[in-house]
Amino acid sequence: MKSKIIAFALILILAACSTSTNITGSWKADDYVKEADFKKIAVVALAKNGTDQLIVEKTFADRLTYLGYSAIQTSDFLVPDVVKKENAEVIDKMFKDRGVDAVLILSILKVKDETRYVQGNTPYGPGAYYGGYYGYYYNNYNRMNSGYYEETQSIFLESKFYDLNKGKLVSSIQTKTVDPAGIDDLAASFSQTILKKLISDKIIENKSGK
Repeated sequence: MKSKIIAFALILILAACSTSTNITGSWKADDYVKEADFKKIAVVALAKNGTDQLIVEKTFADRLTYLGYSAIQTSDFLVPDVVKKENAEVIDKMFKDRGVDAVLILSILKVKDETRYVQGNTPYGPGAYYGGYYGYYYNNYNRMNSGYYEETQSIFLESKFYDLNKGKLVSSIQTKTVDPAGIDDLAASFSQTILKKLISDKIIENKSGK
């Protein structure tokens, strides 16, 4: 029953997600061969805002659970005081104690604000205009002024997937999301794109049968 509720919730999230996330670059280790399926995947979201971090981690963890994996959020134990270079062995032990054998790290590369011109609806035709140059000027003046400028925001994100059994990075994916409605929308679109790519690259599987 619980799995059906999760599946239904994910369908609702997907339906509500109108934002499109596109892959701008990706890399997979050429020599990587997965020896066994992962037992537990830890999701790490790097965000300055604690609420954003929780939402992104939960969205990815829920979708990994739907795909048939055991997944955990890390914001409750990977606190700022722990995440230091000298604590690498401590963090590694934290993962091992929790049975984690793969880590998915998510981060924002940059946020870029842009202005773009949206063309008007007046149809364009290459034919002659009555009245010579003025006809051309008049027609295109009205066509240009029926358009408008709008502010857009592009968010560039990155995911890195580590196989802890082999102790190596096996995948890196960069994406671009334009004008998400909010952090929930961004997390839904981002997670859908990243997990779909990881499945196509045969790093993880869809074990749900759906």
